[in-house]
Amino acid sequence: MSVFIDSNVIIKAFVDDKDTGKCRSMIFKEFVTNALCLVEAQHTISKIKNDKFYAADCVKSLFKSKGTIVQLDRNLLFESFKRIGKYNLNISDLINYTTALINNCSQIVSYDKDFDDLEIKRIEP
Repeated sequence: MSVFIDSNVIIKAFVDDKDTGKCRSMIFKEFVTNALCLVEAQHTISKIKNDKFYAADCVKSLFKSKGTIVQLDRNLLFESFKRIGKYNLNISDLINYTTALINNCSQIVSYDKDFDDLEIKRIEP
């Protein structure tokens, strides 16, 4: 089973942070993420580094990884909206959680404690 990698882990993998090494090691393994996480990561890395080209290159490097990048399409949105009353998550987190559910992920790798106390366990790198 794969793990779902949240955007905050991707971000920390490419910026100067005390957790950069741990986060970077996560993206060299098999994982699942989605297009929304990549957009969030590119935007935040761009802001932190003040370099949108560097940020785009970081995200593009994940296309060559062992990761599975799930498309943000109408089916994923529909499945997420079906769960909106069940979970106390904002829509972005709900899309990520639904991605993890649909792809049978065993864990969510994230620093976001909003993923605590759900059916899929949250871990930090």
